[in-house]
Amino acid sequence: MQLETNRLKVVSFEAELFMPLYQLFCENETVMKLAFKGRKLTKKEFLEVLSNDFILNDEEQIGFVCVLDKNTGDFIGFTGLIPCDFLGDENDMEFGFILHQNHWGKGFATEIGQFWIDFAKNKLQKHRILAAASPHNHASINAIKKLGLTEIKEITTKDRGSRLVFSKDF
Repeated sequence: MQLETNRLKVVSFEAELFMPLYQLFCENETVMKLAFKGRKLTKKEFLEVLSNDFILNDEEQIGFVCVLDKNTGDFIGFTGLIPCDFLGDENDMEFGFILHQNHWGKGFATEIGQFWIDFAKNKLQKHRILAAASPHNHASINAIKKLGLTEIKEITTKDRGSRLVFSKDF
């Protein structure tokens, strides 16, 4: 999968992205305290996420992908569109993003979110999209709200802890 926005390339996992992803997941406390399990992942947990959740070929459309700066090729973070049933509908899809802190505050999260909204609506023919964020992750919550999603409820998940769930109908 290689798609793009105005400033970003969305690409399937490739071997040269292993180290930047590993460093983000397993070494970056600043970023990971607001994502996934609320902490850095172990190498074993990272390898499980990589093998189970990342898109590894161009035929897949659902899963995690890497985000690169279109102009420089720099690794910015990763994003994804995954199935979820936060609201009791197994047809729902959740988008998310985890960006390296060097790229925070530049509008990339909103650009990525709009990419997934358009993708879910136009390519996958979905009727709504969801997003979930830690109640402490104010920057992500602001980006999600800027995209027109509405907070529905707070949930607690086994793997991700407390999350605010947001929804947007098309």
